[in-house]
Amino acid sequence: MKRLSDLTDYKGVLPSASEIFGVYQPLLGWKSGRMQRRIDTGVRTRLGDSVARLAGAVRPDYAVSFAPADCALEVGSIGPGQLSGAPSFGGVVATQITQDLPSKKDYTPAVWKKLAGADYLGELLTAKVTPAAVALYTELCSKPALTREMERGSHGGEVEVRALLERESRTAGLVQSLAKNGRFSVLEQMFYGQVDNKIALWDLLGQVDDPFATIDPKHDLNRVGLSPLGVAHLFREYFFELDTFLGTPVGHVWLAPGATVELIEIQTRRVLTEQSFEQATETSRKSENSATQQDDLSDAVKDENRSDVKLGVNVSSNQSWGWGSAAESASFGMDNTQSHAREQTHKSMRQQSSKLSEEIKQNFKTTFKTSTETTDTQSKRYLLTNAGGELINYEMRRKMRHLAVQVQDIGSYLCWQTYVDDPGAHLGVSRLVHVGSPPDTSRIPIPEMVVPPKAFSQDVNITIPFISLDDASNDDDFDNGSETSLGFLDSTNHIEANIKQGPVRCEQSGFILASVAVDAQGADARMHVEATSISADPGTPGAYTFTVHLDHVNFGSQNSLNAKATLNWEPVVDQTAIDTENAKRLAMFTAKEQELFRQAFIDESRTRIKIASDLQPRAAEDLRGEERIVVYRRLIQDMLTPSAFVPQPDAQTQHVVAELIDSIFDVDKMLYFVSPEWWRPRLHHGHQETGGFDSYTDPVTGQPVAVPNSIPAEDTFGWGDGATREDNYYVTEESKPARLGSSLGWLLQLDGDDMRNAFLNAPWVKAVLPIRPGQERVALNWLQHVEGTNGITDTDIYEGPEPAWKGTKTVFEVLQILADGVAAKYQQGLTTTDFPDPLDDASTVRATPLDRVFETGFDPLQGGFKAGVDGNFEVFDQWIEILPTDQVVAVEVSYDPKTGRQL
Repeated sequence: MKRLSDLTDYKGVLPSASEIFGVYQPLLGWKSGRMQRRIDTGVRTRLGDSVARLAGAVRPDYAVSFAPADCALEVGSIGPGQLSGAPSFGGVVATQITQDLPSKKDYTPAVWKKLAGADYLGELLTAKVTPAAVALYTELCSKPALTREMERGSHGGEVEVRALLERESRTAGLVQSLAKNGRFSVLEQMFYGQVDNKIALWDLLGQVDDPFATIDPKHDLNRVGLSPLGVAHLFREYFFELDTFLGTPVGHVWLAPGATVELIEIQTRRVLTEQSFEQATETSRKSENSATQQDDLSDAVKDENRSDVKLGVNVSSNQSWGWGSAAESASFGMDNTQSHAREQTHKSMRQQSSKLSEEIKQNFKTTFKTSTETTDTQSKRYLLTNAGGELINYEMRRKMRHLAVQVQDIGSYLCWQTYVDDPGAHLGVSRLVHVGSPPDTSRIPIPEMVVPPKAFSQDVNITIPFISLDDASNDDDFDNGSETSLGFLDSTNHIEANIKQGPVRCEQSGFILASVAVDAQGADARMHVEATSISADPGTPGAYTFTVHLDHVNFGSQNSLNAKATLNWEPVVDQTAIDTENAKRLAMFTAKEQELFRQAFIDESRTRIKIASDLQPRAAEDLRGEERIVVYRRLIQDMLTPSAFVPQPDAQTQHVVAELIDSIFDVDKMLYFVSPEWWRPRLHHGHQETGGFDSYTDPVTGQPVAVPNSIPAEDTFGWGDGATREDNYYVTEESKPARLGSSLGWLLQLDGDDMRNAFLNAPWVKAVLPIRPGQERVALNWLQHVEGTNGITDTDIYEGPEPAWKGTKTVFEVLQILADGVAAKYQQGLTTTDFPDPLDDASTVRATPLDRVFETGFDPLQGGFKAGVDGNFEVFDQWIEILPTDQVVAVEVSYDPKTGRQL
């Protein structure tokens, strides 16, 4: 296979496909007032931090002694600190210097000769700072609580005083050091609170952090997004089919005399149609071919452009472009910007097509086998027969394609560039709905609790005899054994009021007689049994006796009364032991419930992790459309039409403004470049969620059971150091590989793609809005009001690299020249022109510059690439690609039997 060097024979070959590619190039020189204010916010914040770090490098110079007992201190000396390598900025020294400074309009650096001098600062520290320190210590020392701390030996009050003295000494030392080194611009920023000179600021930050060790901040600093203008250069990539040839062998077949070999190519095609109207095609070739159908380089380039996260995003109703980004240019000249853009395009396209060509080469795998089997499926049969008398060898060679690629400049757009901070803040993210199945707790048997025997009652009949103690009569009333029914001149008689009963025995063992209730059974009597009268019968084990006390009784002339005694028996148990055993059994039951919930939670978490990983991303067009709408909201509402500039009192006015803006800017072709997350890490920190179960109440105890809401560490493992890192995430053996950003703690959208997740976590996006051709001057006038000019006037001279403009044109004049050049180039692209016919030097082909290639066909480009061209719309880049096909050709070959080499 030889290199194809002479392309003359292929002149006039029409392109088989094309792809539009763009390069956006910001311009420098016009500092936008609005973008200046955007950066100033961050600059002022860093100014305070930087001054604090500089002040921290000053070693304070003071001496002080404390007398806590008398609440007194003596400042031996205090002076400006020494710069040891220049924490808070403020206090007595800063306040006094601010008061002594002149107004801003009368300020000159000469004032620092006095205000930063040793005499002024020394007097200030002695006369102002020392009394302030004494007053502070006296105030703190006079507080009773603090005084008690001093008496206990603490250092209350001293810390505050030392901090004051250190701060004032450091501030004085910082002012003195900056003035001594001629850093008057930094002093001006510190005390007047303005950020007029960014060079001085970054010089200050350079002393602290040295962030510009490798670049020149005097030239490169203003390139950081201060310009609102840029130029977008469009290019079209053409693909030409030149010819085909046979490549290297991929197989070998030999035929003996009279033998026949049949090669069968079987192809199965499956088409899956879904409701989303997406079509997936799977092709497999068994026996002799297995190939992916995407063998067209132009299609591969289109797919690569759609999926490259480094390209800008543009979606239009009738066309789709891929966009790259070139470095900023300090030149306003069209020739310089187009030259840089052509170089960038050559690098991007050549690298892209080479990579895709290599990928396509690896998509084919061919094997051969002999077979006599036939099939009725779609197939190709190749029959090779050797009718001669000698052995025949065939090499199977793959058919290859020669593809030429050319790139043409097809136009330029003047664009407005701005930034939208935190673009993902107004995008909602999906939440997966999955109802977890709670565990079946009925599988756990309810524990059998230790239940002591229940107390019970037993009724027995007892007899209460009449026992007289002193000739009492059984027809009288007696209370507590004393007669109460006395006649005239009667004496009080007595009976026995405590009648012992028993012994009685319990029907069950292990019980004691706890109490006895007595029922008189309708007799005129009231009686009770004292608990203290109940005792075990020493003569009869397990038996008890008790004593019935007669509170009131009238035997009714009877010698005894029949009563019913209710014996209350209680079990003899160790309740503490029972409670301990029951608690143990409940704990085991609860542990089983918790383990069941843990296992169920792990199972459900594994299911959810798998389901989440299986979710298919939404259509890329829908995701990009939402992102564009978010950018549009911020861009149009907050930036392009601020109410202060364009009053919009009613809907009708808004309609007019919308039409006006759309007539100036090609809003539908807006581009946005997503900034990498590392510029502001962890702006939206996210962690993988697994959900959990609802609260669960134990049916036995009635208490809530601890339900897990995170996967325990003992149920996970890894191949690392075992440490719990902040951004760890979970996977299972069934889940698909985690999405981009999982290890970085990104906020991820479950049904989003990598570009959506990058958008959600991006600190900002750069939006580029093309200006409609012919409206460049109108757009410049509009943007001068919207963006502001940041002090640039009509008399500011342009200092770019173009000799014709440098020193003779103002900045706005050069911008207008640039706008006119872009408009003229657009009109040139629409004008029909005669072009030489590559097949006939004496003839011409009439076409517009944009369509010339479709009319003239392939015209070899000498040298392959040229950054400098003679005019607009030239073809400036060319290369050759070699692509394999899925076709294999049998070629008869012969070999030397001695050397084995092919003849």
